[in-house]
Amino acid sequence: MSSSPPSASLASVRNILTLLASREVQLIAGSEGLERRVTWSCRMRARLPAFESIRGGELALLNLSQLRRIGETLPNLLKSLNQEHVAAVGVSAPSLDALGPDAPQIANQLHLPLIFLPSQTSLEEIERDVIKFVVTYRGEIERSANELAHELMQLTIQNIGITGLCQHLANSVQKWVIVQDADGAIRTCTPPPQPLPESLPEDLDDATLQRVLLTKITAPIVIRHEIVGDLLFVGPEEGFGYLERIVLGQVAPILALEVARERERSEVENRYQTEALLDVLQGNYQQTEEMYNRAQLLGYDLSIAQAVVIFELAESEPNFPEGSPQANWGKRLRDELLRLWPGAWVSSVTQRLTTLLPITPLDTESEQTLFTRLERLHQRLQRSQNEGTRLPIYSIGIGRIARDITRIPLSHREALQALEIGQRLFGEGKIHSFARLGIYRLLFHLHGQPELTRFYQETLGPLLEHTNKGDTMLITTLEAFFNCNGNLSETAREMHLHRNSLLYRLGRIEEILGRSLEDAELRLSLQIALKIRHLQPLD
Repeated sequence: MSSSPPSASLASVRNILTLLASREVQLIAGSEGLERRVTWSCRMRARLPAFESIRGGELALLNLSQLRRIGETLPNLLKSLNQEHVAAVGVSAPSLDALGPDAPQIANQLHLPLIFLPSQTSLEEIERDVIKFVVTYRGEIERSANELAHELMQLTIQNIGITGLCQHLANSVQKWVIVQDADGAIRTCTPPPQPLPESLPEDLDDATLQRVLLTKITAPIVIRHEIVGDLLFVGPEEGFGYLERIVLGQVAPILALEVARERERSEVENRYQTEALLDVLQGNYQQTEEMYNRAQLLGYDLSIAQAVVIFELAESEPNFPEGSPQANWGKRLRDELLRLWPGAWVSSVTQRLTTLLPITPLDTESEQTLFTRLERLHQRLQRSQNEGTRLPIYSIGIGRIARDITRIPLSHREALQALEIGQRLFGEGKIHSFARLGIYRLLFHLHGQPELTRFYQETLGPLLEHTNKGDTMLITTLEAFFNCNGNLSETAREMHLHRNSLLYRLGRIEEILGRSLEDAELRLSLQIALKIRHLQPLD
């Protein structure tokens, strides 16, 4: 059996018959169902149930002799498959007479296309060809829908309004395009170039539309999780397929922009920008060109390198009074970022501000210079605390520079990881760059793995036993020794110890471990184990 089918496509049984014309297939019954949508293709199994995982819209393929071997009859199977909403049934048989008189009669009654396949036909090849056709058809439709959505986005910039957008949409989809308010009142009702009928009934409920041989599909117009209205396409039932449905889904948010302009233009545009930024950060788009154009319409150039930087309030910070400098920390940061990076794309919520910082081609910016610029910004804002405008404590996570749009989601994940690792290891109120985290980037993701735990216990276990007994200075001394690159004099000064006291402690460590600290492999293992130790508070 083939994998699960995709969403419904515009491919109809009529299209499939054209595809298979060279294979001498014949439609022998159910001609009234030729406009049924074909979503996938599947072959019969060698045991009951003959078909499983039917989702509707499939071209069901079977061999008549194989059907008889499992004790099933074609008329009964047709009734069963029709209840599962398959699009059509193709039967491989030695002759038309082999199908018997009952099967075509039932197929006609059910308006279920019944297709005769010559016995030499390979069902596997037909299944493969139909699936390929459906998927390709679906891809073409999605590209057409994307092009239409792009056209409408361009028109919104020209401020043609809801009526202008609906007129363009009606001409494109050849359907009535209607915008309703949340209470169901019609705001705009735009006919296609040649409407049929010439006018719509006053009531647009399903029963009324069916009486005039029409149907509708609907999508909510949503602004800030509030349904402010509905977008409707109305037309003959046979004229609706995947194209109309995908266009409806893509156009509803664009219509939401126009509706919102009448309410709170700037507020909704900010929301749309936030959603677009989220799509960029998470890679929620099918084609990079589509996202480039979408960002460009919003005033951002993603053709140049970008870096994701996230500012996050400390959990210990309280809820500040509305209007206070602390409550407006995000706005102040946004203003500073836009001053330093005029093309920055900034989005903020209560506890977090996320930004894409552009790295221009003329700039020689590297990970280090980006870190330095953000560090200076952070320091300048912290110094302003003396002016009565103290900002709350926040941490900064920096992802590595993304040289093209496809790398931005990675930079976003790195910024999040830098925040999480840095906050837990080094505390709040600091800058954490993914590029500067070194081995912690590796250890953080291995934390909790059995092999890492065994390595930690085997390497530091003897010293940890003494630490648990109250002798905490051994671990502290070992860390200081490595931090000073094994320099005894510098380590002694750092720990305010006499050199002989330091030598005694190091000797004690060697005695407990049973190995010399001159062993390069041991040194490396101990340094890694000490890094792992910093991850233990995560438990």
